[in-house]
Amino acid sequence: MGQAGDSPGGVKSYGFFEMLQRFHAYRRYWLAMAVSWAGDRFSAVALATLVLDRFPHQPMAIGIVLMMQHLPQAVFGLLAGALADRWPRRRVMVASDLVRAAVVLLVPFADELWQVYLAALALGTASTFFFPAWRSTLPAVVSRDALLEANAYHSATRSFIDILAPVGATALIAAGRALHPVLYMAPAFWLDSLSYLISAWQLAGLPLDERARAGRAPARGAAGVWQDVVAGLRYHRQNRTVWALLLLMGSFAWGANGANALMQKAVPALLRVPPERWGVLLAAMGAGMIAGNAMVARRGKIWPRRVIIGTGYLGAWLALVILAGTRDFEVAMAAYVLMGVSNAAFLAPQVAWVQEATDPAYLGRVEATRNALIYVGMTASPLLAGWLEQALGSLPGAMWGISVLFLVPAVLSFVHPALRQAPAPAPARAASGA
Repeated sequence: MGQAGDSPGGVKSYGFFEMLQRFHAYRRYWLAMAVSWAGDRFSAVALATLVLDRFPHQPMAIGIVLMMQHLPQAVFGLLAGALADRWPRRRVMVASDLVRAAVVLLVPFADELWQVYLAALALGTASTFFFPAWRSTLPAVVSRDALLEANAYHSATRSFIDILAPVGATALIAAGRALHPVLYMAPAFWLDSLSYLISAWQLAGLPLDERARAGRAPARGAAGVWQDVVAGLRYHRQNRTVWALLLLMGSFAWGANGANALMQKAVPALLRVPPERWGVLLAAMGAGMIAGNAMVARRGKIWPRRVIIGTGYLGAWLALVILAGTRDFEVAMAAYVLMGVSNAAFLAPQVAWVQEATDPAYLGRVEATRNALIYVGMTASPLLAGWLEQALGSLPGAMWGISVLFLVPAVLSFVHPALRQAPAPAPARAASGA
């Protein structure tokens, strides 16, 4: 993954260390992402521990906390995207990080459940404003022909952290129990707070030229913001490539969380192993994601982008079908590896394609619309999975049923006219600040 080179046909591919060396702004951008993501993984374990230990008689508490974190994406996502396209994105990112750092710092002192819910809502709201600004900044810190590799390395980094960080968080919390009977999980939260401060520090130094996307002066007031939201929605219909890619991710989002819920239930019900063995399967999927993203970064410019994406969705569908039919744990592990490789095949290329095909003046709104659609789908997906299981009276049947939502974007990737006719991404000069 670390070595650069030329793919067959003379197409340039960027190795990970070459990216960090060649694009100085990208070093800051990647480090901010890696540090804050690791902190998030620590605090996720700590937050679940806090809720379960302090409020053991509230069975809905964990679900409500997750809902509070995700709800702002669906409710405020379009507004956040419009503001990300209006305001200086660097300031939006830094302000969001500082808010999250302050909130996480105070979470260990919550002794009422409503305080935890409020903190989760505040974190979700700050993240809703952060991510459209962050994602839409990437084309300004690397050259256009490096967007595929940059997104692949982001995804691989997150997968690597997802494997290791929960283990570290568990060890840190276990050590904390010997030091304080109540605040034993606090170091994990404070580590996350520190990670946000480091992220804000790195992002504050990004050499962004905010004038590069300046066009007409936006209308002032709430009416002007609403006009920007509507213009962003219209842009999706005008840009056929972006619209087609939104359809792909929307279909997948309606199946993803439901599939996860069903796969988790399948561990004891179908594989006949203890439920905690699901962690081993998730580690296998993470390893597949890392390997898949390395392949995408190295070879992703050789084949047509739509073929890579369609093959990824097809692989995810096949993995879920295998998991519905197998009763063997080793086969399930192989299917989870396939699921990870397949996710890598459609995620990074799809994000890079959106960034390449979108007018920079609309990129915040495009990213926010995508996030809102994903979170709405992910919220509804477990309900759909439960309905399927109840209607079909079978866990494997529900898994086969929801797998159709993986097959639909696979077919669309190959046949949708906008993706078939879209020109191949072309190299461009280095962006400002690269």
